[in-house]
Amino acid sequence: MRFTKYDRCFKTLANPLRISIIESLKRNPKSVKELAAELKVERSKVSHALRKLKACNFVESEKSGRHNIYRLTKSILHDVRVKGNIFDVIRVHVEKYCKHKGVCK
Repeated sequence: MRFTKYDRCFKTLANPLRISIIESLKRNPKSVKELAAELKVERSKVSHALRKLKACNFVESEKSGRHNIYRLTKSILHDVRVKGNIFDVIRVHVEKYCKHKGVCK
């Protein structure tokens, strides 16, 4: 079976915890500790999910003291100028941010 370029993004987004993190970060940036407390999930699970989201350029982090603060990136998925169906949006995201085969797995 030949996989399309869409599978990487859909695999990343097909996880309830990752979607919950995205929803939380839409409101404001947070640390792993804050996300874990809000979502009632172990910090290690949040860190693992954030690593996947960061690899696909959905989130970015900035060091603040001893903590990393995570926020949503200004990726193509957040660009209201992109018109088209979900496959068009994902295709543009993959072409722009997922240039390496294994990056968004």
